[in-house]
Amino acid sequence: MQRRATNLVSDDISPMLKARFEQAYSAYAVAVRRHLTYLTGDSAIAEDLTQETFGKFYERQLAGEGDELLNPQAWLLTVASNLAYNHFRTEGRRGARETSAHVPPRTADVDDVLDVRRVLAELDSRDRMVLMLRHSGFSYAEVAEAVGIAPTSVGTSLARAQRRFREAYEGTRPGAGEKE
Repeated sequence: MQRRATNLVSDDISPMLKARFEQAYSAYAVAVRRHLTYLTGDSAIAEDLTQETFGKFYERQLAGEGDELLNPQAWLLTVASNLAYNHFRTEGRRGARETSAHVPPRTADVDDVLDVRRVLAELDSRDRMVLMLRHSGFSYAEVAEAVGIAPTSVGTSLARAQRRFREAYEGTRPGAGEKE
């Protein structure tokens, strides 16, 4: 569902600021929402986090800090990823409270998703960003720019991040790393 960027911001701000925000929303909202859907696995949560991401972008514009962004898409995706990770942490704390309150266990498929999210949250931010951006369809050049590394280092960083993810994930699954 693509939203039009009209009437997203107050008419009380400068026309230039309004146009800049609406242009960014039109250009990047779909990519941000897709990235968040991939991260969260839930389109409703992704939509909420997309709105929060653009809210932060809007606040940045109002504060006069938006002109210094060299790559607004990279900034938006970084903010979106951080919001998603904050969401995961909050859900993890909620899950811990539910467990202590004897809430019935979740199904295996949901457990797998939660394990993946937990392992991603345990990785350092660079590994997490490299994995998420690359698996969201971004090119090596785009990943390099968003993460702040040389494009020639993306392949190595990606391979190392995948290895660390695999090792951490196999450590969460009984018998996951064993060969028959």
